[in-house]
Amino acid sequence: MAVLECIKPGAKTGQILLVVDLSIAGSPEEVLATLEQLGYEPKIRHITYPSGVHVLAILKDEQYESTVDDDYLLEEWQQLRSQINSDAVHLWRGK
Repeated sequence: MAVLECIKPGAKTGQILLVVDLSIAGSPEEVLATLEQLGYEPKIRHITYPSGVHVLAILKDEQYESTVDDDYLLEEWQQLRSQINSDAVHLWRGK
């Protein structure tokens, strides 16, 4: 059995993460199938919250040296929220 890599909530400075929390998104199989149909190749990670461990599908994990436009990935995030449980879709930006 593979050990899932742990990530911390939020993003580091200059980092942008587009993430789906499979623990609250609904059927993980259906959500992963939808993500793959949309062209994503999710990386599965876990995160520990005070309420317990959650399993995440990391869709984008990008690091930038300079400031990125606030609208970057916003449209993609909104599209995902329209197709998957909106509470499960996160766009984290490191400041």
